[in-house]
Amino acid sequence: MVDPKIKYSTAFTSGALLLRETEAYVSAINSLKDFLDGNESIDYNIIPVNAESSKKRLKNEIEKRVQAINNERLLNTFLTSDKNGKISILFYGICKCYPIIKHFMLEVVLKKWQNLDYELDISDFTNFLYRKMDFHPELQKITEKTIYKSGQVALKMLVDLGMLHKNKIQKTAISNTILRECANAGDLWFLDVLLLNEIEKQEI
Repeated sequence: MVDPKIKYSTAFTSGALLLRETEAYVSAINSLKDFLDGNESIDYNIIPVNAESSKKRLKNEIEKRVQAINNERLLNTFLTSDKNGKISILFYGICKCYPIIKHFMLEVVLKKWQNLDYELDISDFTNFLYRKMDFHPELQKITEKTIYKSGQVALKMLVDLGMLHKNKIQKTAISNTILRECANAGDLWFLDVLLLNEIEKQEI
């Protein structure tokens, strides 16, 4: 899957799903429409961490992810969902914000699942990243340390999502309401990310 228009970034290592921080951030938005239109900004002090530098860094990271979701109905659903629903919406935003995660899910995790190979560890992500370097020069400047940390954070996201347990891939239950909203937004690929089969897709 080579697309010269796609630029990969490993900036998701700023934090995994950032559930608590994103809850605080989205709850502080007065008007989702104004926010998504760029007409409302959120104070970084809303982020529930101690260090001011961390507040600023996480605020910028969360903002990118929420803007990537770019869906008022889904963000409203986020506010009213249980923990599992919120985590799935956050992962959807990460996949939209960071194509490297989306493509890892589609090119590595999904293929392993289809081949009944359920083992997944950090090397699966780092090897995937090395393969992508051949076509994406923007990745060639990242350090070995960042490559390894990227794998750690990517797998932690899957653990938090419920898709990885003791290094074994597993399917997780996601609300059809959330999946339908993602599909209606034109992001049918997210159903593949979540390992849904054709029958399950038709039920959405």
